[in-house]
Amino acid sequence: MKSEVMLIMKTHPKTCIVSAISKRTCLLVGWLTGLLMIFSLQTLSAQTVENVDKAFMEARELAFDGQREEARELAHAILEISPDYHDVRILIARTYAWDGSYDNAREELNYVLERRPDYKDALFAAIDNERWAGNEKAMLDYSKQAVRYHAVDADVLLKRAETLNSAGKDKEALQVLNQLEQIDKINEEALQLRESIKTSGQNYTLTTAYTYDTFEDVFDDIHKAYVQLSRRTGIGSVIGRVNYQRRFSTDGLQAELDFYPSIAEGWYGYVSAGYSSSSLFPEFRSGAELFKTLPGAFEVSAGFRYLSFNSDVWIFTGTVSKYQGNWLFTVRPYITPNSVGVSRSLSLLARRYLSGPENYITFRGGFGFYPEERRFQDVSGDVFFTQSQFVGIDGYKELRYNLSAFLSLDLARQELTFDPDNFITIVTLNGGFVYKF
Repeated sequence: MKSEVMLIMKTHPKTCIVSAISKRTCLLVGWLTGLLMIFSLQTLSAQTVENVDKAFMEARELAFDGQREEARELAHAILEISPDYHDVRILIARTYAWDGSYDNAREELNYVLERRPDYKDALFAAIDNERWAGNEKAMLDYSKQAVRYHAVDADVLLKRAETLNSAGKDKEALQVLNQLEQIDKINEEALQLRESIKTSGQNYTLTTAYTYDTFEDVFDDIHKAYVQLSRRTGIGSVIGRVNYQRRFSTDGLQAELDFYPSIAEGWYGYVSAGYSSSSLFPEFRSGAELFKTLPGAFEVSAGFRYLSFNSDVWIFTGTVSKYQGNWLFTVRPYITPNSVGVSRSLSLLARRYLSGPENYITFRGGFGFYPEERRFQDVSGDVFFTQSQFVGIDGYKELRYNLSAFLSLDLARQELTFDPDNFITIVTLNGGFVYKF
């Protein structure tokens, strides 16, 4: 005990400040302090089981509050009293895994699994640790071990399916989910995982849409439709589209190809080209744009559009977007120069996501004519230099995991190119379906 007291005195130098008291008094105070601390340590070592359990709950709270070092200190103190308190050791392992100390976590979990190879909580922690560490084989081995000991446990089968899914073994994951559904047919997590697996394997998207424009005066109604097929690839999405338009008792077709390349982390692009031999469309259209994500949930872009009518039209554009909670806000200007001046248009968008990316409602508005709109009064390109204002609303709804529907309504006030200062009202209704496979 003498050595222990001397150690305490060395680690508490303030006990021996002797400027105001004698060395003998200092020594006496140091001995008393050491005796008190040793007594308190001996009292802690004699905790009852109930107190150890209470300490474990306190360690859990510390860990979940982000105080992982403090949680480990308390947990190790518990293990000195009860070294085979496996839940405590699993908690230590999880805190190490959260901190990226996968080897330390593995050491703690191996201690438990050597003594209890069927312990489900330890196996789950080991699966998570190996997944975060990037050890796919070990992750799969632990999940297989869990199933070997708990073949009819719904939680274990779900964990096995999730592990297979994260390893890209979707077919095997679906087979495990089939086994799980024989045990628990209404397991919500299993149903969600099944839909997620089906969705992740859907590389193709087929979209069909119909648009109806009706004019207050002067013009006959316009009927438009398109069919597009998109394909996800390792370098980005490729979209092929055929546009149809009926106007002036004339039918016209236009073919387009869009590409959204993934360039680097935080960077992606847009490249588009289209051709038509019909007088209802520009003969040739193209575009390119570069997008960059920024901190603070911002995104910006810059690019151009080119349309070939009787004369060439160059339009420069870009965006500033901001995600705020469940909202997306986007501002997009268009600048169109010509020999006599510059036309400026602006499009505003506010989108509210309701329950995931496939369910939202969008509010739009702005002024000026913009090239993404396929409605033209003529094919000269002069329409971009007329005045106009518009508002619109649209909704996008996921009907099932592979089928969605959309519907929009727009109201525009458009100046006539051949009669300046004279405006007409245009109502546009658009709807369609999106099928993923």
